[in-house]
Amino acid sequence: MSSEWMKVMLDEIARKKTEAEQERIELERRRTEHEAPVAPSAPLRDS
Repeated sequence: MSSEWMKVMLDEIARKKTEAEQERIELERRRTEHEAPVAPSAPLRDS
């Protein structure tokens, strides 16, 4: 009985960890998506 409970708990922890990681990835994607893209500046030429 105890080992079954342990398996259930470990599965639940793993599921929650995966969900948290997916949420972090989604928030990061949204954050970078909403930032204005910065155009690279042209290199200065010596005249």
